[in-house]
Amino acid sequence: MRKTTALTWFLADEVSGAEEDLQEENGGGQVQWFIYLFLVKCSISLSTVVLLILIFAFHIKETQLFMWDNSLVDWRIAVNAKTLAWILLEIAICAVHPFPSERQCDDTEELHESSEYQTPPFLSNLDILLSIFMFLRVYLLPRTMLLHSRVLVDASYRSIGSLNKIKFQYQFVMKILMNTCPGRVLLILTGSLWIISSWVLSVCERENINGTGKLTNTMWLIPITFLTIGYGDIVPYTVCGKMVCLWTGIMGVGCTALIVAVAAQKLEFTKAEKHVHNFMLDIHYMKKIKCAAANVLGEAWLLHRHTKRGDRTKTRHHQRRLFSAIHVFRRRRIRHKNLKDHVNSMVDISRMQMILYDLDSNLNSSHQDLEKRINQLDKKLDEITGLISKIIDSPHLSH
Repeated sequence: MRKTTALTWFLADEVSGAEEDLQEENGGGQVQWFIYLFLVKCSISLSTVVLLILIFAFHIKETQLFMWDNSLVDWRIAVNAKTLAWILLEIAICAVHPFPSERQCDDTEELHESSEYQTPPFLSNLDILLSIFMFLRVYLLPRTMLLHSRVLVDASYRSIGSLNKIKFQYQFVMKILMNTCPGRVLLILTGSLWIISSWVLSVCERENINGTGKLTNTMWLIPITFLTIGYGDIVPYTVCGKMVCLWTGIMGVGCTALIVAVAAQKLEFTKAEKHVHNFMLDIHYMKKIKCAAANVLGEAWLLHRHTKRGDRTKTRHHQRRLFSAIHVFRRRRIRHKNLKDHVNSMVDISRMQMILYDLDSNLNSSHQDLEKRINQLDKKLDEITGLISKIIDSPHLSH
C-alpha cells in the first residue's frame, strides 16, 4: 500500500509539472512575462525534486518487499547491476525539465533592442526540447494502472495466477482491459495521442511564419496524419515537426489495426449463434439437394421416354439438361459436406475434451482398482507364506 501511495503521489506530481509546462508554453513573448516564466520554471523544478524523492521512496519500498519475500538481509543482494541501471535511467528521465535561468530574459531584451517590430520568442530551443522530453514521464502511467488494478489486489487472482505461473505485469492488465472494454481503451489512447501530438507539433512549429504552429492547425493536421489521409494543405517544416508527424502516422497504423481487430471480434458470432446459423444452413442445403436429386430423376425419365420415341432433338436437349442437373447435384452435395466438416470441427474440440476427461477418469478408477487387487494378492501371498512356514515347522512333519 505504501508503494502504491508513493507511486500515486509522484504520478500526480509529474502531471502537475507537465500541466504547468503547458501553461508556460502557451504564454506571450514579451519581456515583462519573464518573472512569471521564472516562477513557473521554479515550481516545475520544485515538483521535479518532489517527484525524484517519491521515486526513491517507491524503489526503496520495492526493494524492502523483495527482501521480505526472499528472506534477505543485505539490500545489495536484492539490487543487481541491471536494476540499478533501470533506476538511474528512470531518475534521468524524470529529472529532465526546463531549468530556471536568466538567459531567456537577456535573449529577449537583445531581440527587442535589435528590432522594434519583431516579436521575441517566449522560450528558447533548449526549453522547448526539454519541455517535449518531459512527456517521457508517461511511462509512470502503466505502473500506476498496474498497482491500482483489481488484479494485483484480488487474492483469488494472485493465487490462481501463481498456480498457473502468470506474471502480473502491465501487459497482463492491458490484455484484461482490451478484453473487457476495448472501445473505451482505444478511445482514450487515440484521444491522448491526438492531444499530446498536437501540442508537441505546435511547439515545434511555433516559429514558423506559415501558421503551422497554431494549435488549431496542428489539431487538424494530427488526426489527418493519424488516419493516413494526408490532404497536404498543412505540412510541417521543421525536423521536429516531421518526426512528430512520422510518429503519429506509425501510431495511427497500429491503432487502426487494433480497431479492425476489435470490430471483427464484435461482429463475430457467439457459440449459440453459430449453432443456429449452421443448423439453418444445413436445412437449406438439404432442401437444395433434394430439389437437385428430383431434377436429376425427372431429366433421366424424360431422356428415357424420348429415347424410346426416337426423337433425337429432344433426346439431346434432355441429355444436356441431365448432365447439368447432375453437376448441380454434385456441387450442392460438396457444399453440404464442407458445412458438415466445418460443424464437426467446431463440435469435435469440445467433444474431444469430454472424451479425454472421461478417459482420464476411467484410467484413474481402473488404476485404483488394480492397486486394490495387487494389495489383496500381497495379503493372500503373505497368508500362504505364513501357512507354509507353519506346516514346515510343525513336529508332525519333522518325524
